Amino acid sequence: MKTAILMILNLLLILPVAMSQESNKSKISFGWNFGGGQNSNGYRLTPDSYNFNYFEGGILFTTGINASVFITEKLRPRLEFAYSEMKYGLDWGSSYSGTDQTITKTMNLNINLNLDFLVINKNKFQLFLSPGIVTEYVIGETHKNYRTDGTTNMNNYSIITDQYPSCIAGANLSILAKYKLNEQLGLTVTPGYNYYFRKYVTVNDKQYTRSLLNFGIEYTF
Repeated sequence: MKTAILMILNLLLILPVAMSQESNKSKISFGWNFGGGQNSNGYRLTPDSYNFNYFEGGILFTTGINASVFITEKLRPRLEFAYSEMKYGLDWGSSYSGTDQTITKTMNLNINLNLDFLVINKNKFQLFLSPGIVTEYVIGETHKNYRTDGTTNMNNYSIITDQYPSCIAGANLSILAKYKLNEQLGLTVTPGYNYYFRKYVTVNDKQYTRSLLNFGIEYTF
């Protein structure tokens, strides 16, 4: 009888601790991630007034920090501040001798807000379905010119006009997979897709989209 009473008391003491460990509500997480992506129609699709033709750039680079908090057991808003770099190309054609191509690179500040819905929470694995809103602001640019003699320069020729939006917004859908190394630290993988609310340049007739894949770490308090 005494042993049974001790076991019940131990259970009463352990149960609240176990429940608090399993509960997600009010947990705060901070994360860092990095990765890459590919744009679709992220350049001018028709020649400009100088008869320059444009083409898609390569893989873009992104890195950022984020913070999130569970407001219910399965829902957490996540705010992210990220830096990204992307490129597109310009073909000078035969009208201008001496220069073959120019690669424009934009440096961007991204501010994103996602709502993470916890759909799987088993053992050390969590899976979130994460819709959100993304915004992007150009904070700098460079132009690398490839000359026909094999040399390059970084001149900003007046004939090269800005063929990108200085700011743009869109919708995002991501899947965030998290593997918990322990109760505080976890590794994340986040494939995502952005659909922007306007064309990359207004004369385009195709929608501007972006596919992303990010890797990161997350620390939870």
